[in-house]
Amino acid sequence: MKMKISFILGLLFTGLFLTINSLQQQKPPAQNHHYLQESQERRARKEVVSRNTEFACKMYQYLAKRSKDNNIFFSPLSVSTGFSMLTMGAKDYTRAQLIDSLCLTNIPTKKIYQGFSYLICSLNQPDRDLKLRLGNTVFIEKKLKTQKSFLNDINNVYKAEVISMDLKDPKEAIRQINNYITNKTHGKITNMVKNLDSGTDLLLINHIYFQAEWEKKFNSKDTQEDEFFLIDGRSVKVPMMYRGGKYRIGYDEQLSSRILELPFKGNVTGLFILPDKGKLKNVEEGLNKDKLMQISQSLKLSSVDVCLPKFSIAGTYNMKKCLSDLGVTRIFDGSADLTRIAPQKTLRVNQALHKAVLKMDEKGAEAAGGTGVEALPMAVPEVLKFNKPFFIFIMDETTKSLVFMGRIMNPT
Repeated sequence: MKMKISFILGLLFTGLFLTINSLQQQKPPAQNHHYLQESQERRARKEVVSRNTEFACKMYQYLAKRSKDNNIFFSPLSVSTGFSMLTMGAKDYTRAQLIDSLCLTNIPTKKIYQGFSYLICSLNQPDRDLKLRLGNTVFIEKKLKTQKSFLNDINNVYKAEVISMDLKDPKEAIRQINNYITNKTHGKITNMVKNLDSGTDLLLINHIYFQAEWEKKFNSKDTQEDEFFLIDGRSVKVPMMYRGGKYRIGYDEQLSSRILELPFKGNVTGLFILPDKGKLKNVEEGLNKDKLMQISQSLKLSSVDVCLPKFSIAGTYNMKKCLSDLGVTRIFDGSADLTRIAPQKTLRVNQALHKAVLKMDEKGAEAAGGTGVEALPMAVPEVLKFNKPFFIFIMDETTKSLVFMGRIMNPT
């Protein structure tokens, strides 16, 4: 009986970096309309986006139960894109587990991949007033015989880059991979891979980089130190940004929360949810894709004074632990059927990491001309002061995708 040779499949997800500051914009090349013509592709993308949001809420609730009073920050789009790419190499029950975990059940296979393909192309359009790049890379051990059909499929659907390298020299491989990640995230994520098993033959990397200006910039001269009240009643000093203007705001009775929408340039929106005192759990328990859509549609334009803390946070998560607890076990325990990647090997996922970094400040407030003047009513504006734990969601309005989400418990 011929013994199967087992090897380790390392799956690494690099997160995103969001910095709200001054960008030196260059005129982008003409828009590629090739992927924007078929209504069928749009419908597929819409379905995939909806399921991604459902997965995001499920993953958030899992993390919230285990994060106690800590900050949470991750890119659900990064995670779902990377693991859906892995389904192209899976078969039978292994694939079914992945599909179920990603909330993609009861969608035809063709529609899933059609939706992800169109989504990636839509997000990566070059003629946007921001930097948003979603990419996928496969590092392959140079001696591994990989199915050409798998490589062709991930390239056609996910626009994945395939890099052949010596993974049997972990020290050098880690150096090369970390340099690659640092370059793709414009220096914002460094030393992502700290260890690599010498048996690793294939490494899938998903990365997303996002950089945008506020549509209505904050002025750094208005930023002052103020108190931020923690969940345990203590307070910390934080630099609090201030801006008065017209924004879409609202109040949700079910979540017992005030809502604020802050737009970025490039058709991207930040949704901020500020729970009433003692109502943070109301938000976490009420989070779902329908509620997020309902919130966005219920907001009304109003005059408001916004006070928002500057902060910089990072979230690193063991996706192997997370997805295992959510029902994905086959790809991690050695019983996986991933023969569409390499039929002569028995594969398992040894490493699955996700890291996301967020920096929010008011830089660029005085760059590239004036900030504009708004005509405000004489009535006293409402004050929205985010001086206690709150939630943040970044939505790409072009695709309606939830790019990342977080819970800010302590800005410091």
